[in-house]
Amino acid sequence: MSALKKQRIDLRLTDDDKNMIEEAAAMSNQTITQFMVTSASERAAEVIDQHRRLVLNEESWNQVMDAISNPPAPNARLKRAAKRLQNME
Repeated sequence: MSALKKQRIDLRLTDDDKNMIEEAAAMSNQTITQFMVTSASERAAEVIDQHRRLVLNEESWNQVMDAISNPPAPNARLKRAAKRLQNME
């Protein structure tokens, strides 16, 4: 008996989503489960990697924290951008 436990995730899909996933799985010569696990795992790895890449050295971290704690006064360019945004709303 394997020491690994099998986990289950139940999903509710629209008919269109289910049909598209079934078609894509067939086109890639995979079962629906293989296709969904592979696709979700690849996307999960991308998301995790993107979040882990934002690593700052101590000096950069201090600059960011200083800018948050002591934001500079709005300059003319920022004021114009805010006014344009306000006019768009």
